[in-house]
Amino acid sequence: MPKQVWTDDELRAYSVQQVQTLYRRARERLSDPAASELAKQIIRLDLLKEEGGGLTFDHPVMLEIAEICSQPEAVDEAVRAAKNGLPPLAGMEHRIVAALGDKYGTHYTTHHAGRCIADEMLARGWVKSTQKPMPEGMVARSATTFVKKAR
Repeated sequence: MPKQVWTDDELRAYSVQQVQTLYRRARERLSDPAASELAKQIIRLDLLKEEGGGLTFDHPVMLEIAEICSQPEAVDEAVRAAKNGLPPLAGMEHRIVAALGDKYGTHYTTHHAGRCIADEMLARGWVKSTQKPMPEGMVARSATTFVKKAR
């Protein structure tokens, strides 16, 4: 990464693919202060997105969602919700909201949360069922329900 300083305007002029490439290369070299600063600048400018506007899976917000969804306490809450016929996300979404505030709810984040907690449910022997509305007051509008796999 020969260039040491990037202006905001230079980065804004780059395509989505170019920004993603720059970010990923910078993340590979975080011990380099210039690379670390570039990664932070891309996030600060809200440029790390997919073509359709959603956040990339390696965006810090998406990584934090995945981390929260894998916490044993969050999975326990998801299982309790599923046992009560609710989407697992309904049981643990409060953790994501508490951690991310208004960063959660846009840019594909609710869908990503649903996918992440679904992975945890599938790993524990649950099976996808139907899509249901989320309870009143939740950020996500709907999510998949799960049933325990029959033996």
